[in-house]
Amino acid sequence: MAAKRLAQALQIEGLKLTRSRLAVLQVLSDASEHLKVAEVHRRARHIEPHIGLATVYRTMGLLARLRLVTHIHMDHRHRHYTPTTEGHCHHLVCRTCSRVVEFSDCGVENLTRLLSRRTRFRIEGHHMDFYGQCPGCRRGARIGKTSRRAPANRRSR
Repeated sequence: MAAKRLAQALQIEGLKLTRSRLAVLQVLSDASEHLKVAEVHRRARHIEPHIGLATVYRTMGLLARLRLVTHIHMDHRHRHYTPTTEGHCHHLVCRTCSRVVEFSDCGVENLTRLLSRRTRFRIEGHHMDFYGQCPGCRRGARIGKTSRRAPANRRSR
C-alpha cells in the first residue's frame, strides 16, 4: 500500500502528518510481510530516530480504527499488522512458525446474506483467520517424532 494513500486518509480525517506518523506509514508501505509493532518501531527508527514505541502503538491503533491496517492475532501475546487491502482478505496462520498466508475466496457470501436477512443487520464486512500448522512445520513435527522414537525402540530390543 502506498504511503501517499495512507497519508491522504489521515488528512481526510483531519489528522496531522507528523514525522513519526509519516515514518510509520513509510514502513508499512515498504513492508512485504506482516509486522509486529516492535518491528514497525525498529524500522521506523531508521527513518525518524526519535520515534517512541508508544507513538508507534498509538499510530497503529489509529490506523486500525480507520481500517487502514488489519491486525492478525498470532497468539495471546502477539499481534501482527498488515495494510488493509481492497475487498477482503483472510489469513491462514501457522502457530508454530508464525507464517501467514493470505486468501480472499472465503465463500461466506451466502452466509452473509442469510445473517443479514435473519438479523436485519447491514453487514459491511467480515474478518476471518484460521490457525493451525503449515506444511513445513507438520513435516518437521513428523521428522521430530520419528527421530525421538527410534532411540527408544532400540533400547527396548
